[in-house]
Amino acid sequence: MKTSLKIAGGALATLVIAAGSTWLWASAKTQAALARRLPVVELEVGDTVRAAQVELGARIVTVRNGCVDCHGQDLGGGRVVDNPLLGRIWAPNITPARLAGWTDGAIARAVSRGVAPDGRPLLVMPSFEYSHLSQGDVAAVVAYLRSVPRVERDVPAQRIGPLGAVLYATGKLPLFAADQIAQDAAFRDKPDEAPTAEFGRYLATSACIGCHGAEFRGGPIPGGAPEWAPAASLRLGADPRWSAQAFAATMRDGRSAIDGHALRAPMPVALARQMSETEVGALWQYLSTLN
Repeated sequence: MKTSLKIAGGALATLVIAAGSTWLWASAKTQAALARRLPVVELEVGDTVRAAQVELGARIVTVRNGCVDCHGQDLGGGRVVDNPLLGRIWAPNITPARLAGWTDGAIARAVSRGVAPDGRPLLVMPSFEYSHLSQGDVAAVVAYLRSVPRVERDVPAQRIGPLGAVLYATGKLPLFAADQIAQDAAFRDKPDEAPTAEFGRYLATSACIGCHGAEFRGGPIPGGAPEWAPAASLRLGADPRWSAQAFAATMRDGRSAIDGHALRAPMPVALARQMSETEVGALWQYLSTLN
């Protein structure tokens, strides 16, 4: 009995030491990532911002790219996650109350490259999607953010918890979109806004790849909450049950027209319902080509 207890105690001690070592290593790696600074290079968008369509920027922010989901309906900041193990991450206030001191180029870089004015990589900012936006669309976002009402609200300080640090250090939790983006990449071209496959591809790559993957095959969502269901495949051409009418009904009703299941978080059902016929038609035209 004493020998068994000694063996069990030794195994437990080994596990505790291993867990502590892993946490220390992960914490050090995470803190180093948080402390780093990338070269400060603003994007040149000044003239484009002055000529931008504020209404287009509003549509990108509030519907197409769903910035309000994280930053709040008033864009004054909102909770992304607040968990003792994972950490505390709040999307910042992006109204003029906080962005007044930022240049247009600095805002554009934060949106499409995931980097703050001081070179700090932004936490969980989905710029790997927004990096596919054209210069005109990014400029429209900047123009819209300049136009919204000021919201005088501070958000809590960011903190990465022990589990979050381990997941990040082991490659299971992508915290920094800036690591996935070529910082010197040119802006993407944008096709005409029409119900075409070209415009559908533009919309899908700038708004859907974060959950559905770069090839739209679906699967577990990187860094997603445990209760999130795997993202569905959007390669709709592989399933003859889909039609333009079925796809439009699914987007409008928040329920699959194929098997009747309700679309689940983090699918932004409320925003999908606000998409125009042109946007929905364009997405169908593109996704139906994927087999």
